[in-house]
Amino acid sequence: MSLGRLAASRVSVAAAVAVVILLNIAIFSRSDSNVYTNAADAGLESGLDALTSNEYTESLRKGLLEAHKETVLDQIKADLAKAHEQQFLEELRQKVKKEHEQNMIRQLQKQLDRDFTQSYYTLKNKHYDLFQSLQGKYYEENKDQFKEFEIFAAVDAALGVDSSSELKSKVREKLEKSMSRKEYFRFVLEDLIVKNAPNMGPLTKEELGDDLKYCAWVTSPVIYDRNKLDIVKFSSERFHDFQKNHDNLVNSLRLLSYPPSHIFSGDGIVLSAGGAYFAGAFVTIAQIRETGSKLPIEVMINTQEEYDAQLCSTLENTFNARCVVIENEIGNEMLTKLKLTKFQLKILGLLVTSFENVIAIDADNLPLSNPDKLLSTPQYLSTKFLLWPDLWQRTISPTYYNIARISPGMPVRRYGIPNDEDGKDYFSRNPGSVHFHDREGLPSAVSTETGQMVFSKREHFRALYLSLYYNVYGASHYWRMFYQGSPGEGDRDTFVPALHVFNEPYHVVDRSTWLAGFDEKSGRFQETTIVQYDPLTSAGFVKEWKKFLAKKGKDLRLLFDQNNDHTRGLLEEFQNEMGQDLPPLPEVMFLHVHRPKINPVLETDPKGYFDCFQQRNLGLPGRYTDHFGKTDWELRFNLISRWAACKGLSSPAWWDSVKRDQTKVCQAVSDYVKFLEKDSKDPKAHEFKNIVVNF
Repeated sequence: MSLGRLAASRVSVAAAVAVVILLNIAIFSRSDSNVYTNAADAGLESGLDALTSNEYTESLRKGLLEAHKETVLDQIKADLAKAHEQQFLEELRQKVKKEHEQNMIRQLQKQLDRDFTQSYYTLKNKHYDLFQSLQGKYYEENKDQFKEFEIFAAVDAALGVDSSSELKSKVREKLEKSMSRKEYFRFVLEDLIVKNAPNMGPLTKEELGDDLKYCAWVTSPVIYDRNKLDIVKFSSERFHDFQKNHDNLVNSLRLLSYPPSHIFSGDGIVLSAGGAYFAGAFVTIAQIRETGSKLPIEVMINTQEEYDAQLCSTLENTFNARCVVIENEIGNEMLTKLKLTKFQLKILGLLVTSFENVIAIDADNLPLSNPDKLLSTPQYLSTKFLLWPDLWQRTISPTYYNIARISPGMPVRRYGIPNDEDGKDYFSRNPGSVHFHDREGLPSAVSTETGQMVFSKREHFRALYLSLYYNVYGASHYWRMFYQGSPGEGDRDTFVPALHVFNEPYHVVDRSTWLAGFDEKSGRFQETTIVQYDPLTSAGFVKEWKKFLAKKGKDLRLLFDQNNDHTRGLLEEFQNEMGQDLPPLPEVMFLHVHRPKINPVLETDPKGYFDCFQQRNLGLPGRYTDHFGKTDWELRFNLISRWAACKGLSSPAWWDSVKRDQTKVCQAVSDYVKFLEKDSKDPKAHEFKNIVVNF
């Protein structure tokens, strides 16, 4: 209790005593005209003296204190409690904490363990580990629906004959393995992807916003700051719907254990085909084998309807390339439910391929050297995910990063400024005014394309499943946030964001890409081909480039392939100083001939981009010698295309399905080969070491 409050209590008692005294005095000393004094005045004075004496005052004070004792004590207690309550509570808290903290921690840990275990096994209950006990029952209950597929019809027939028990055991084992793969894929698609779909419908026109008016190439410095990329606009309800389902999926994936070993294993190359794209796949697969590649190849076909037994037999017998029907792997019901199209089916094919370490190549992408070596490069071995750059700057919306709970930091890269600009000023700017993807925690400004990818499905299964989610709901929800009107959509830039969500490593090839093509008669350049580089020679060149920059006292983040005079001068200085010690220039590894594709069916389509048989689509001979060497790649690719059109694609049913006359297509491609031969400067263009393209 404070001294002030105690004094106030005593003053109250004293005041009461004084009031009583004064009251008594007033009674005995009133001056009233009707009252007269007499001889007893002396006695009165004596009484008054007694009332004002110290003894009387003290007696009266004690009486009042005794009468108000409980009230005073209650007041004192209340004052003490108010003054010391927090102190007493804190002392009690510390005492209890000291005596019981460890026990409380143990109890809390047990509760958290119970909660986590419940959550984990709720998910685990649907995971493969608990599917094994259901496999036999699953097959028996669904046996009839599988009979429509050739593989299961063959298995049933094999089990029905008088075969050895060993054979029956092997066939049954293979069947059970197939069943469990289908259950695993159903689990991923149904219990992870579909279960966490956005609840709200496709984005509205207002939410999409206006297209980004101009998208710069990676080699051209430009600042796309946060404000410029803040194009998509969501209501609070829409945002929370996105984030809630994204959180649920990410949390489930974090709990998910590695896929079972027999779901995928080994190394291999994967392409997508089916329908008219079979023709392009034949050309690319033949070129892959010509480079010396020995890895097995799987050709992913969307549906059983697109499957052609004769073509698949040719691929397997000639090139060790096996057809895999996605519909058979995941089931017709699931494929129908997902309603997937082009790019979405492509990534679904990567999910169901049997390989663990995958080299994925588009069917119009032709390697110039053996792709098998990619699996042994330091760039792959150190990250287990190898990607190649796209032409364009990355344009992902800040809204996506908010949904994914990825926070941008301070600027750490300099893609937003040219090499001749001082980086000190750039890095001291307000973070909101620099290139958004120059900021720490976000992917770089270099977007990626998926004409070729190399990855481990075991090491990166979480990011791959999340990327699949972005693509399944891409057209309706996610792609707009990734591209916002920049050229090209689809799966191309959905892998890097997913890798960042799980903080998984990856490597993007250092050498930027560019477009090759030809000059039209008007002088206008027509691009036809995306040029991509070998990761090993690119990394080696960049390593020496950075040593040169360090020696010159320059920022090591300067890009050697930036498109401006200052950089070209700096690169020339580097090459002159290195002299004989100059590292090998990055080597071209892929020619992604996409417009027109080296595909005899599409090239003879009257609705194609242009009359592609009227000129060389990779430029006149010698135009790209400094990049591709002296090999006449266009002639070689079309020699393979001629073989495919005239001999390799030998199924009449398939030609009927693509509505083409094989004889006419064969003649058209043969005529084009003769056209290319007229001005070819490559005497070895017809020499093939590992494949036979004669007919």
